[in-house]
Amino acid sequence: MDERKKNRLKRNLTNIIEEEEFFELLDSGRELRIKLGIDPTASLIHLGHLVLFFKLREFQEEGHTVCLIIGDFTAQIGDPSGRISARPKMKKEEVRENAKNILEKCMQFLVKEKTKVYYNSEWFESMSTSELFELFSKSTVAKIISRDDFKKRMEQNEPLFVHEFLYPFLQAYDSVVVRADIELGGNDQLFNLLLGREIMREYGLKPQVCITTPILEGLDGKLKMSKTYGNYISPDEKAEDIFGKLMGVDDNLIFKYAKLLGRYESDDEIEDLKKLHPFEAKIQIAFRITKILKGEEEAKRAMDWFNKVIREREIPEDIPEIEANEGDILQKVLKEKGFIKSVSEAIRITESGGIYINGEQIKEKFFQLKKGEYRVRIGKTKFVRVKVK
Repeated sequence: MDERKKNRLKRNLTNIIEEEEFFELLDSGRELRIKLGIDPTASLIHLGHLVLFFKLREFQEEGHTVCLIIGDFTAQIGDPSGRISARPKMKKEEVRENAKNILEKCMQFLVKEKTKVYYNSEWFESMSTSELFELFSKSTVAKIISRDDFKKRMEQNEPLFVHEFLYPFLQAYDSVVVRADIELGGNDQLFNLLLGREIMREYGLKPQVCITTPILEGLDGKLKMSKTYGNYISPDEKAEDIFGKLMGVDDNLIFKYAKLLGRYESDDEIEDLKKLHPFEAKIQIAFRITKILKGEEEAKRAMDWFNKVIREREIPEDIPEIEANEGDILQKVLKEKGFIKSVSEAIRITESGGIYINGEQIKEKFFQLKKGEYRVRIGKTKFVRVKVK
């Protein structure tokens, strides 16, 4: 493989273990098997997941095969990575429905002909007790409790359950079954990936190369993008919402979004963006990512919408309309109608100056509605017309 292609596949990776083996695989001329494990504990995907899918797509474009492991069996245990408490147990039906939805969404970003899908219940549900014990004998307790998240929980006297110890073994065994050449994951998955490398060696297989991508911070600019934290952007959202949320990303963080999601050919293009006025750079990056997710026409419409509604403070004509009664509390109405997730969130948005009525910012935590018609803006991108009887 030529150097340009190698550099493309290496780009945006934070760990390559081992790098020499990685390049040997790329030079082998073989069609490599690139593994990614997907935990179907939720059906939503967000831009943090797309960092991984976009990297997989690059491998596919160079002729390699992606092995997607849908962890329908392991999801019933729950990945303990980064957790300060055990995950709640999930029902099989819920896991299967989530898996179906996730697979449908992630296949929009992958090459179908170069993707093989596996469900790890296919092998774990038929494994005998002796086979499981054989697997669990391949590493030590000392190694498992050395991982940072387990150490923190023990230091804080948080419960650490035996079944959580077993999860990394099961994820590692997936690599044995599919005979992965390379396993991809986020930085927070490095321990699990490395154990996969160790377990493959124990089963007499050539150990996989482990590669990781950076963790993408969410809209708050601090925490990992996650549904749990409510700081995510989903490709399922409308183009206007995606564009508007990207425009709200911190000026410095937006370049990380560009690097990981913009599919630029080189870092030089990112450096050129940094030379622009921050607002102009952000417009270009938001447009490019929205175009990748929604197509050029939708991206142009979203940019026009942003310029009119946000920059010129116009209120769109085609906004949803709801009814309320005189004396109702606006924040409660917005929650009941699904525009805000909770009353506490409504109060938080109000206190941060994010709710406007007819163009005027309101500060009352419990704004009482009077008879009439209100045009309400929630944050930067949500609008609703409230008719009060």
